[in-house]
Amino acid sequence: MPSRYYSQKDRDTIKKFNQELIGDLSVGIDGIIYQPVIIYKISAYDTEVNMYGETAEGKVYNAGVQVSALVTADDQTTTTDEFGPDLAQIALFSFLRQTLVDISYVVEIGDLIDWNSGYWEISSISENQLVGGQTGNNHSVVCNAFLARISSLNIERVRSI
Repeated sequence: MPSRYYSQKDRDTIKKFNQELIGDLSVGIDGIIYQPVIIYKISAYDTEVNMYGETAEGKVYNAGVQVSALVTADDQTTTTDEFGPDLAQIALFSFLRQTLVDISYVVEIGDLIDWNSGYWEISSISENQLVGGQTGNNHSVVCNAFLARISSLNIERVRSI
């Protein structure tokens, strides 16, 4: 749909500035804000579930995809109870939508993000940052995520006592 105030040239300029800031790892461009993350998608075929839809061995994930993101993390909070200390943290991961479209990747709730020596499980996704208020000009994918326990994941080998 043609726009009166936001032409294709304007949208291309916005895309160019954002790629200079965040980067585009699919074409090998590091941005000024260089925060690469690895996203892991759940493998529904390899994850064995019981009749209640639960899994005893944990979820199985496919190989990760590395993309650039803009990350905003809250402060860590630690609570201590009879089981020991527990670390909690929430973060906001923002991706350029066009970068995800270029690599044919769809971010979903439940996916894991590897960033800053931790794994973050996506709890909600928002795709409503529109350029010029037009629904055809969706600009970003913003994911809310929480810090997941490594012991509950099947990604790394965890040493236990």
